[in-house]
Amino acid sequence: MDDDTQELIAIQQELSGISERLRKIFPSTHPQFDNVFEDVGAASYYIREAGYRLESVLMTVQGDSCDFTPCVTKF
Repeated sequence: MDDDTQELIAIQQELSGISERLRKIFPSTHPQFDNVFEDVGAASYYIREAGYRLESVLMTVQGDSCDFTPCVTKF
């Protein structure tokens, strides 16, 4: 595995960690959940989309191709 691939995987893991942290900070029982639901949801959506895009980059870097998005198996 080359350095580029390792870096991309590390970024994916960081994004996944950020998503988990957001869920822990604002569970549905949080007193301000209703006030932040839309923004946190949007942030989570874009984090997930970034993961999909990075998965596509990884497939390209590794020589595989993906004809549709998302082509992710674990994000």
